[in-house]
Amino acid sequence: QLQELWAKLNLRYFRGTLPAVDIEWSPRLTASSGMFVSRIGPRTRTTGSAHPPPGGRLIRLSLPLLQRQSDQEILSTLAHEMIHQWQFDVLKKRPNHGSDFREKMAAMNRDGLGITIRHDLDDAVRALAKYAWRCLRCGRVYERQRRTIRPRHHQCGACRGQLRELV
Repeated sequence: QLQELWAKLNLRYFRGTLPAVDIEWSPRLTASSGMFVSRIGPRTRTTGSAHPPPGGRLIRLSLPLLQRQSDQEILSTLAHEMIHQWQFDVLKKRPNHGSDFREKMAAMNRDGLGITIRHDLDDAVRALAKYAWRCLRCGRVYERQRRTIRPRHHQCGACRGQLRELV
């Protein structure tokens, strides 16, 4: 079903210019609702993966974040990742949320796709967080699904204060 939806969006908004891409539901993707991955070309690092996606491209959708969401949320997430694929494959640029992305998003949103740069799933992301750190200076809290913040090497992005893990 996702592949059919991708094919329809490709024809309508990208004139069929996007090369085929695998789309998968990822049970491990919890920090964002979707991700475009490319394992080929000079703009990417090699990962040593024994099983790169066919054609070197893959769109991952977060199973934990999207499984209880509406079809509209899934559609807008897929369309968002397709814009990144378009930037990479057609424009030959590193995917980002700059002017090219925003112009394409606005054009697609005129038809009601509801694409955004940031998803509205912050509560769902927070619910999956297992680890948290608080800035000792300003009190800002950083939540993560994995223990990726090392207080000896990282500091608060807002005030440069020291971080302490919450237990």
